[in-house]
Amino acid sequence: MRLLLVGNHTCGNRGDAAIARGLIKALENELPGAEIVMTSRYPVSSSYLLSRPIENDLFHDLRFQPGRAGDLARRALPYLLLAAVEEVPGAFALLPAVVRDRIKYIKKFDAVIQVGGSFFVDLYGPRQFETCFAAILAETPLLVLGHSMGPLGGKRYQRFVRALLTNSRRVTIREPISMGLLTDAGMPLENVRAGSDTAWLVHPPKDEPTADRTARSRIGITVRHLAPFDKRLNTTQEAYEIAVAAMCDRLIEEGYDIVAGSTCTGIDSYNRDDRMIALSIAGRVQDPSHFRVVMDELNDLELGALFSTCDLVVGTRLHSAIIALGAGTPAIALNYEHKSEGIMAQLGLPILARPISALLDGSLTEHVLSLLRDIYAVKKSSAQAVAAEYRRASAMISEAVSAIR
Repeated sequence: MRLLLVGNHTCGNRGDAAIARGLIKALENELPGAEIVMTSRYPVSSSYLLSRPIENDLFHDLRFQPGRAGDLARRALPYLLLAAVEEVPGAFALLPAVVRDRIKYIKKFDAVIQVGGSFFVDLYGPRQFETCFAAILAETPLLVLGHSMGPLGGKRYQRFVRALLTNSRRVTIREPISMGLLTDAGMPLENVRAGSDTAWLVHPPKDEPTADRTARSRIGITVRHLAPFDKRLNTTQEAYEIAVAAMCDRLIEEGYDIVAGSTCTGIDSYNRDDRMIALSIAGRVQDPSHFRVVMDELNDLELGALFSTCDLVVGTRLHSAIIALGAGTPAIALNYEHKSEGIMAQLGLPILARPISALLDGSLTEHVLSLLRDIYAVKKSSAQAVAAEYRRASAMISEAVSAIR
């Protein structure tokens, strides 16, 4: 069986790397001998970080080409693909030859899998749908596995979501809040199932947490540039950074070291580098001798090893929390999107999700200290929840594979 994995933006986002790594591992277990081809907008760095060959994204480069194809890709390709999926007369014929060639290439595969994450969000626009719609037009079974969806915006954006859900062989949603958004919007759910995030599949779960360490304790954090969510959150980047620094000051006073890891770095010209935000926050911390910014280009496995040395991780990046939990360290996910709240709700650990507002008003710091006072119990409940989510994610992959056998 030949499988094409699409939708990866870059493994420079280590969350995307963990999603892909867990998915590939599970597919190889379910389908021994299958040929798995993965694409990415940043294939060189993604190949390096994932330690496997990765090909160029099928459509990302088109918008940089001269002539009609490039102009169409920049201005209208998602809308034209949608029209073709909706069988608007003449729409398919209007696609440039290079697009039709790539649709023909997809026909060589037995299935296309859109890797998981949070792609189908109104603020990200319709370009996220391009390869999925091409797979639909190629009449190749499409699996959309381990996703959050929404907010769904207005009627125009909802047309894209409706076409995706209607024409996919299987769509699995990784947390209940997204499922509620789809239900409330009246979306077609015949092909939709509850699922999980494939990053949980990177490591087999541990039955018991590790023992408490006796050295000076360490707290891990991850930070980010809040845009484009800052306006929706009714805050500013500066206010966010000041609040993170204040939290770190208090934790340092309580005897903890702070280590800032990063799931997103500027490797291969990726335009988000969380290390720069961490360095900015380091400049605001009162005692920087207990605040370290990790500048190394760690992959997701190495980031997990780093977080395994921490007592707790406070992550603005959702997958820093998932990576930490998979490595045996409890982690609080800050909700800048509903996905973080939903993931922790599905785990049965709502105490490990807090809104950005809790950071800004200082209540997050008190919550962190409360968890640290009983950290071994938190570790034990976290380990049990992660084991259950691993089983849920494994079952999701088995069911999805059965839909294309």
